[in-house]
Amino acid sequence: MLAFCAAELSSRGWHVVVPSRRAPLMPDSGPGRAARATVRTGNRPTWVRAEWAEPAALAEDAQFALGRPADLLVAWVDAAYRETVLRAVEPLLAPHAPVVEVHAAAPVPDPLLDGHPTQQVLLGHFQHDANRRISAGVLEAVERALAGRPPSLHQVDEYSYR
Repeated sequence: MLAFCAAELSSRGWHVVVPSRRAPLMPDSGPGRAARATVRTGNRPTWVRAEWAEPAALAEDAQFALGRPADLLVAWVDAAYRETVLRAVEPLLAPHAPVVEVHAAAPVPDPLLDGHPTQQVLLGHFQHDANRRISAGVLEAVERALAGRPPSLHQVDEYSYR
């Protein structure tokens, strides 16, 4: 659902790593688990196989793909795995790197990663062009985060873009 957001950040010169349970994946010859898979072509995001129930493996694969501390985290993780996944990837973040968390349902939990200013996005209901609208709303939160704006909650829904 955040593919357009990831593509936009890549087009702006960001090295974007996208942990995802779904393709597109290709075998990777790097070290680590046999299940590791990434693909990077030009200015496209790097996709990393991710299982939320295996946060340590997710963090290891993301670290391999990143190659350095991350300057930004955009996270849309199922509520049942949110804390374990965010805690697992926290060591991969540069000091004070901003975080954008995406939530599909209210209530929105308090930010989890101390020392990382957090913009939160609450998704509403969509009927048309959901992927692009969600990505546009998340990009607005990313821009706020990168500009150093105070942490806040953003609601994104069908009616925000009419």
